[in-house]
Amino acid sequence: MKFRASLSIVAIGIAGAMLAACASSDLVKVQPVSKGQISSIQVSRVEVVIATPRPQPQLKLDLQRELDAQLAACAKGSTAHIARVTINEFEDQNVAKSILIGDEIELGGRVSFINESTGVQVGEYYLKESFFWSGLAGAAIMSNATQNLSRDFAKSVCNKVLQT
Repeated sequence: MKFRASLSIVAIGIAGAMLAACASSDLVKVQPVSKGQISSIQVSRVEVVIATPRPQPQLKLDLQRELDAQLAACAKGSTAHIARVTINEFEDQNVAKSILIGDEIELGGRVSFINESTGVQVGEYYLKESFFWSGLAGAAIMSNATQNLSRDFAKSVCNKVLQT
């Protein structure tokens, strides 16, 4: 009976490790846009710059697509702005590590808004998305890390930066 109880505890621990996951999002207001200005921002163009040590062509494509879609839906003000996103942090997944001990993926960078007619930067933020997971289920969930992080990053630009 004692062996069976020990086996159950081990099985519960393994099941928990297979499903462990946690997401977080951090925002630093470097040069915040005033409340009055933020509602007037209409994003006419999105520029994505990947400034990581290693080239990330898939990340650039995924992030550009997600930002174009999300910002078209949430930044509907009356004044045209360029949204310039410069990514300087990207940590991709390590599947073997995640299955054994867990792993974290991260995407971080600056989001700037530039008034298109004057060329003046009206705001700048630093946004970082991260997701920690472990086990087989976590590795499967994050099999397309760049797409998932890009979607979450774009949503946070709307929800946290533009407050829509």
